[in-house]
Amino acid sequence: MTMSGVPLWALAASLVLYLATAAAAVEVAWHRGVDALTEAGAHRLDLYAASLRSELGRYEILPAIAARQDSIKALLEAPPGARRALLPAVNGYLQAVNDDAGSVAVDVIDLNGDVIAASNWNQRVSFVGTNVAYRPYFTDSIAGGSGRFFGIGTNTGQPGLYFASAVRGAGKVLGATAVKISVDPLESAWRVPNEAAMVVDGNGVVVISTVPAWKFTALAPIAANRQEQIQASRQYAGRKVDNLGYERLDDWRSGAWFARLPDWTHPGRARRYLVMSRSAPQAGDAIMVALDLSTARRQQQLAFAFVTGAFLIAGLYGLYAVQRRRVIVERLKAQDALQRANDRLEATVQQRTAALQQEIEERVLTEQKLRDSQQELVHAGKLAVLGQMAAGLTHEINQPLVAIRTLCDNARTFFERGQPAQAIANLERVGKLVGNMAQLTAELKAFARKPETNTVPVALGDAVAHARLMYDARIRDERVHFDIDIAPDAIVEAEPGRLQQVIVNLLGNALDSLAGRDTPRIRVGASRAGDPARVNFFIADNGPGIDPHVLAHLFEPFVTTKPSGHGLGLGLAITSRIVEGFGARIAAVNLEGGGAQFTIEFVAANGRSADSD
Repeated sequence: MTMSGVPLWALAASLVLYLATAAAAVEVAWHRGVDALTEAGAHRLDLYAASLRSELGRYEILPAIAARQDSIKALLEAPPGARRALLPAVNGYLQAVNDDAGSVAVDVIDLNGDVIAASNWNQRVSFVGTNVAYRPYFTDSIAGGSGRFFGIGTNTGQPGLYFASAVRGAGKVLGATAVKISVDPLESAWRVPNEAAMVVDGNGVVVISTVPAWKFTALAPIAANRQEQIQASRQYAGRKVDNLGYERLDDWRSGAWFARLPDWTHPGRARRYLVMSRSAPQAGDAIMVALDLSTARRQQQLAFAFVTGAFLIAGLYGLYAVQRRRVIVERLKAQDALQRANDRLEATVQQRTAALQQEIEERVLTEQKLRDSQQELVHAGKLAVLGQMAAGLTHEINQPLVAIRTLCDNARTFFERGQPAQAIANLERVGKLVGNMAQLTAELKAFARKPETNTVPVALGDAVAHARLMYDARIRDERVHFDIDIAPDAIVEAEPGRLQQVIVNLLGNALDSLAGRDTPRIRVGASRAGDPARVNFFIADNGPGIDPHVLAHLFEPFVTTKPSGHGLGLGLAITSRIVEGFGARIAAVNLEGGGAQFTIEFVAANGRSADSD
């Protein structure tokens, strides 16, 4: 039997070889990883022992030096009533020694165990007046000349190491001097990742530890009588010493062993660590280090992954060799079919390309026709507006013509009478009337011609003035209040002719909406409020407003609010297309007090000036 072309016996043999190799690699990696941890632990213990010996050596001699001071001897020899005069000098000396050494405190203790002088005599928590007769460091120094003791301070609650030395004078012991040092610097210096270091005293209690939760716990249960002795000495400030939960497991080489300890990264759990120990410089104490086995486990995982990867690569290469032969045969068969498919595809592509080319040409032609139609539609909209303004413009032209005829007849009469001054005045008035008519016809001619397609800077104030001129007669006849508030810097990007058509359309619609109003009013304004790159332009009226049903479709073709026969509904649609061609936006709203407002947000012509006619 075969599986994908590979015999089953070959697969079974490969599986057995893989399992055996992986097991051997994992075991070798474990031994190497633990041996490396053992070597690192031994090195760490050497460093910790050296640093502890150096730290203790700095302070151990201090009590003996202080015990030789004459002022301290004189203080202990003096009767209690005569000590007050000697205290300032002794306290000052002890404070200077403590500051120079960097210790916690330096004390002078009489034979009763009372602290009569201390370096912290002037601090809120002072050792002066404290009785330490129960402390082993005091009793050992009185009995044997020196004492050493680790405990928690009864006044401060801070752990520390105490050194004491007897003070002798006249052949007898007068008292003792003591110095207390903090072990916090040691704990900080010993704290490294994946490792826990600790000092265990003669009671089996952890007194120094880089894991705060392990401090003042016992590696093994303490007997009841020993607990009583510890409580009597108040070594741990009266607190009960709990069991750490330490369990020794298998031994390893080089004096190391495995032990189960609380996990310092996950409180409440226990883990297996590699533990090593060495005697501490202080008699009866031991330095221990617990090493995290995660590095050895990672080496196992790497070894397993390496073997697995190697076998996978070998297996894949074998499968590749088998499949490659099969693929070559299939490829030769597929080449003929592919060639035939390519030939059919090329023919199809050529046909489709020709069809697409024809479609593109037709679309380009259609787009050109659409653009031409849009231009014609815009021009037609202008002509429609001109037709609506014809009556008013006829009135504007007829009145000046009648006045011109009358002024000319009067001028001839003045010349006949020999009054040339009056005749010349009449002729000047005729010239002004002709100028006004020429300006009006020029505006009509500029409005009616087909616009250019390029946008230029245009001043909105000038565009509104030209548009108003076309409706000036109607505004005057209908008594419309026309308010204009256009900022001087309201210059926009637009095509002048089309912009004028937009304003004319909107102004004409506003005038139409004011029919029948008692006090018709139109407001026109423009400013650069808000975004400096935009110009806001508006035309507002106080007419009846726009039907809400029509407002949503106002700029669509053939939508109008005028009665039947008064418009096709193309004016606002054309206006919207023109405005969008400028890159602007147009909107319409009904005002709260009545009327409607059209707003156009133009692109500001920054850094450019408007052309003047």
